[in-house]
Formats: sequence, C-alpha cells, structure tokens
Amino acid sequence: MNEEGHRWALEELRASRAALDPAADIRLYTEATHGMAIHAIAAGFWRHCGLDQDQHQGFARLLREYGNAEIARAFVDLEQIRTGRWYGRLGNGDTARRLDELLAAIEAWSVG
Repeated sequence: MNEEGHRWALEELRASRAALDPAADIRLYTEATHGMAIHAIAAGFWRHCGLDQDQHQGFARLLREYGNAEIARAFVDLEQIRTGRWYGRLGNGDTARRLDELLAAIEAWSVG
C-alpha cells in the first residue's frame, strides 16, 4: 500500500470510530485507534523516509532508528493501552482521551 492508500484507510477508520461511544465502546474504540495509528505511521514512513513499511511489529524500532523517539514512545504507549483494554472497564473515558492524545501526536508527525 502506498502513502495515499494508508491515508485513505486512516480516514475510513476515523469515520467508523466516530460512530462509537469512546467510553461504552472502549474495546472497539481502542482497536480503531490502533489501526489508525498504524496507517498514520505507515503514511509517515512513506512521507518522511521513503520507506514502505506495512508491518507494525517493527514500527517503534524503526521510528527510533529514523530519529523519531517521541513518536515511537507514543505508539508503544498506545499498544500498551490496547493490550490492557481487553481486561477491566475502569477509567474508560480517561483511556479514550489518552488514546486521542497519542493518536494526535502520531498524526502531527505523519500526516499533519
């Protein structure tokens, strides 16, 4: 997928996520946010590095290698929240706000 395709997928997920209640639908909201971050970072790799990177497992390492430690940290934090959202339901509103903050930081770098 090229940069344009990742941007299109990002917007498609954004539209779907908008229909969710961030607190009541926290699991889906988290998954959608994670997917958005993946596409945003992939688009950013195209834009900033000329790199076609579709597998998110290496994103944090590659971001660090290309001098984007803050974005790597945001993605790692987002992935940790994603893992934790499959268990428990406390603090969902705060979690959704944190997801939004992390995604905003990633998008500011990648497509902003």
